[in-house]
Amino acid sequence: MEYALNFWGVRGSFPGTNSKVAQHTSCVELTMGAGHSVFFDAGTGLFAATQKREFKKLSLCLSHFHWDHIQGFPFLNGLYEKDSFEIEIISGFRDTMDRLQVLFDERFYPVAGDFMRSRVKFKFMEVGQTLSLAPDIQLKLAPLNHPGTSFAFRLQGPTSSFVYGTDSDYAPVTLEAEKLLQQADVAVMDSQFLVGDSLAKAHYGHSSFKHTIDVAARLRVRDCILFHFDPSYTDEEIFLMEAQAQNYVRSTYGQEGPQVSMAREDRGIKISL
Repeated sequence: MEYALNFWGVRGSFPGTNSKVAQHTSCVELTMGAGHSVFFDAGTGLFAATQKREFKKLSLCLSHFHWDHIQGFPFLNGLYEKDSFEIEIISGFRDTMDRLQVLFDERFYPVAGDFMRSRVKFKFMEVGQTLSLAPDIQLKLAPLNHPGTSFAFRLQGPTSSFVYGTDSDYAPVTLEAEKLLQQADVAVMDSQFLVGDSLAKAHYGHSSFKHTIDVAARLRVRDCILFHFDPSYTDEEIFLMEAQAQNYVRSTYGQEGPQVSMAREDRGIKISL
């Protein structure tokens, strides 16, 4: 079955300006149909993603709690209307609600976070556990190599698979993440840096496009979507990254390499599951 994949935020750390393709921080939506959408992370893109829209159910998979992945959560349209639609938050952290409470500290935000106890359903997932997200679609997660830990998510349908696996230095790839990424049909993968910048920022917990492609090729990922771009990069630098990445695949892997493209906020894609 075909689903719409929309990129509402593809930039890392903090929002950019004067960009046509990467203004907001991490937020990706997979529209499941029947009023159900699955969001991956709640960066600043979540605001635009939920405005003037009606949901029956919104599932939010949180990879981790660094600011650029949660700062849009208080601005989720309908969050404070308890009778509007169902909200569930899925993560690999047992204390998810406690971690989100910091967003609603009265010193920094005018609305207290007590409403979450009755408004939001929290689902904790163990590594190795499978959760049914929709009929015939199963969700799994695995830890990534990132300060404080980040989790990748894999949706497995009857015919294809999708992985959201950002915020990771893929050196090394955790054993659990290797299994999760193995032969994924479409994978959104961390590619924060051009190669030169990755050398200067080796301990940031992110990857260069080259390293990401090497991992995708080794694990037989079919379609690798570059994601989570450095906040200082201009559109020209992001397009340069895409061109260099595609040239690297052709010169290193030829027809055996993954398809590579960059995530763009102005352009969604269709995927099958």
